[in-house]
Amino acid sequence: NELVARARTQAQALAALYECMVDSVFRFCVARVADRAAAEDICSEVFLDVARGIRAFRGSSYMDFRNWVFAISANQANGYLRKHLRRARLLQTREKDLAAPTTSSLPDMEALDWPVLHAAILRLKARHQTILTLRFFENMDYASIGAIVKCRPSTVRVQLHRILKKLRRHMLAPEEEGRDNV
Repeated sequence: NELVARARTQAQALAALYECMVDSVFRFCVARVADRAAAEDICSEVFLDVARGIRAFRGSSYMDFRNWVFAISANQANGYLRKHLRRARLLQTREKDLAAPTTSSLPDMEALDWPVLHAAILRLKARHQTILTLRFFENMDYASIGAIVKCRPSTVRVQLHRILKKLRRHMLAPEEEGRDNV
């Protein structure tokens, strides 16, 4: 918490916070855009935004800082996907890469077909992708996710339940194209 307070005025403190956060932000970005080079660019933009905005940052704890950085990360990843990728084209590319036949039920974790899972995740709304990624790839609790996406933890829990049901439907029917509108 002291480090967060000092980071507003001291470059060394901000550098220390960067070192604490850079790996998890990079993992989050890779999980969202599925492209390491793009994730590196997004991660750089995130920390440039952090450096530009640290003086205006209103939080006082490391958790506040972490939530703020992940909110910036989610916004940057969503912006990248909106500007640089057409979701339909990305989905088509992913589907062409799929070699496994579709199954009638979801596979267990050992047999999970990650390209099919990723294609199913890409069919979700950007906000839903963010919630799913923060929960399962970054292991964040509902309160932290709620702070990042600006809703109550109970709302995150309900949304996650619905997101997982949609994801299951997408996994069971990967041949249908398009994103969810709900």
